[in-house]
Amino acid sequence: MSLVQQVDETLRAELMRGPLRGTNIQLSFDTPDADWAARRSGPCVNLFLYGVEEDTSRSQSGGVTVLDEQGTVIGNTGPPRYFRLTYLVSVWAQSAQDEHGVLGTLLEWCVCTEELVAHAPPGGNGGSRRLSLGLREAGDTPETTASRLWPTLGISARPALDLAVTVPVSRPTEESGPAPAKGMHLRARQVAGNGPAGDAGAATDVGVPLGEPGAGSPVRRRNVEEIA
Repeated sequence: MSLVQQVDETLRAELMRGPLRGTNIQLSFDTPDADWAARRSGPCVNLFLYGVEEDTSRSQSGGVTVLDEQGTVIGNTGPPRYFRLTYLVSVWAQSAQDEHGVLGTLLEWCVCTEELVAHAPPGGNGGSRRLSLGLREAGDTPETTASRLWPTLGISARPALDLAVTVPVSRPTEESGPAPAKGMHLRARQVAGNGPAGDAGAATDVGVPLGEPGAGSPVRRRNVEEIA
């Protein structure tokens, strides 16, 4: 499931559990053009995704350390990037009164709901994401998003909400290097002619854990050569 589909399904689940609970209202993410309107049957709430853009106002710098469940550093990554998905939310019913009633309920829900949690499907990647919700403010001109979109879709002007959902997108993790060494292992042999007869060239393994007494301190050697 892609990121956009994850946001769609989260909105669907929360709306059906919230303002649309117990109703026979359908929920659609189709493009609400003239053909779709002609095929529609029954009351419907349409969420038309018309824009995806990066929210640069939330950009951050620096690095983030990634830890595993045991608290061990396993890599580093950059801060997440934030993207804004904008939906045109419209209501379709038999009468304007019915449409206004549902639209008012959706407006109250949007105002009261500032954050949703999107959970990845079982077996999916990405874990949970916190989605920020908000209604886009009108600009300095009286022209709204709906007034610009309806003519291009071949639909007569109708009221709609301009809903913005902001979602964080994590960056790939750069794995850290190998774990630091916990000790060192030396292999040495005695030089011929300096030890008991028959012991010339005998190899000896010496393990010195890091941090233990003697680690890093000078070792007195006599007629011993180290073998790499």
